[in-house]
Amino acid sequence: MDITVEASNELLRKLGYRLTPQRSMILHVLTEANGHLNIEQITKRVQQRYPNVSLSTVYRTLELLKTTGLVRESHLPGQAPSYETATNDTQHHHLVCRRCHAIQHMDETLLGNLHECLQEQYHFHHLTLDLVAVGYCNVCWQTIQEEQHTSQDNSQ
Repeated sequence: MDITVEASNELLRKLGYRLTPQRSMILHVLTEANGHLNIEQITKRVQQRYPNVSLSTVYRTLELLKTTGLVRESHLPGQAPSYETATNDTQHHHLVCRRCHAIQHMDETLLGNLHECLQEQYHFHHLTLDLVAVGYCNVCWQTIQEEQHTSQDNSQ
């Protein structure tokens, strides 16, 4: 579940920060996107409402929001770092297509109690588990199969 503006404001206040218009707008943009955005996409959307917000302000604000746990940064294959609102989950998994770079969130229950096992076996605490699985989405896989079939037909 996404963190609400009220919860964000409360958390920032507890940590000694204010919910500035820039922070609020970035959180709003990320919540509205309901997915991953890179820094340029975030900046463009923020500047539609606040034209004077600079790229450096967006970078600084994202760093703060990451530190406070309100925003999550992902480094997915074939893409610039992307950002999304953080959830209350301690696990966050993605499927990434090698061809079209589509991103899907993976059901966190698929890995069972891996999170707890890692904490118990390796004595790691306050653990966040982010898994990235890379393969081909169904559309790209079908296209690849068709291309291979066509290539085989042309070589005969």
